[in-house]
Amino acid sequence: MSTTTVTKATTESTTTTTGYAFGYRRVSSVQQDYARQTAALVEAGIDPARIFEDKLTGKTMDRPGFNAMLAQLRPGDVVVVSSLDRFGRTTTGILSTIDELTEHGVSIKSLKPGESFDGITGRLILTVLAAIAEWERANTAERAADARAARKAQGIKATRTKSALTAENIDTVKRLRASGSTIAAIVAKTGMSRASVYRALDA
Repeated sequence: MSTTTVTKATTESTTTTTGYAFGYRRVSSVQQDYARQTAALVEAGIDPARIFEDKLTGKTMDRPGFNAMLAQLRPGDVVVVSSLDRFGRTTTGILSTIDELTEHGVSIKSLKPGESFDGITGRLILTVLAAIAEWERANTAERAADARAARKAQGIKATRTKSALTAENIDTVKRLRASGSTIAAIVAKTGMSRASVYRALDA
C-alpha cells in the first residue's frame, strides 16, 4: 500500500492536509459491479490500494470491507464515496455510518453534486437525513405493529425465533454506546452483527 500523504497537491475533491484519502464502494447484488464507482474514485485521485468494497446481498448489513477500512482510518482521514447511498440501504443506515466515521474524527466526501457537508447546506442535509431516518424507524415500527395485530385477529400465535436482541444484549449495547463505544467496538465486544447492534439501539 502506498504511504503518500494526501495533501493539497491531490485533486481538489479529495484534499486533506492532515491524513489520507480512502475510497469506499458498495454494490447490492452479485449482478452489479464496481466499475462506475471505481472509475469515479480513481478519477477523484484515490489510490486504488486504499479503495475498500462490499457486495451485500439479501438483507445483511455485515460489511467486512467497511470494517477493514475502519480499522485503518485515523483522525484527519477522509472517506470518499461516489454518492452517500453507498453507505447504506436506508437513511437510518447512512446516518449511522456517517455518525460512526465522525466519531473517529474522519471526514466524508461525496462525489455526487449537491451532497456536500460544508456550511449551512451541509448542516441542512444532515438535518433532513436525521428527520427521514426517524420517519423510517417509526414507519417500520408501525408496520410491525400492524402485522402483529393482523396475526392476532386471525388467531395466529406469535412465534419466537432465536434472536440476538435479548433484553440483556439490548441493555449491554445501549450501555456501551452511552459510554462512548463505537459501533465497531460494540460488535467486537458482544459478537453481535452490526445490523443487530443497530436494532438494539433502536429498541
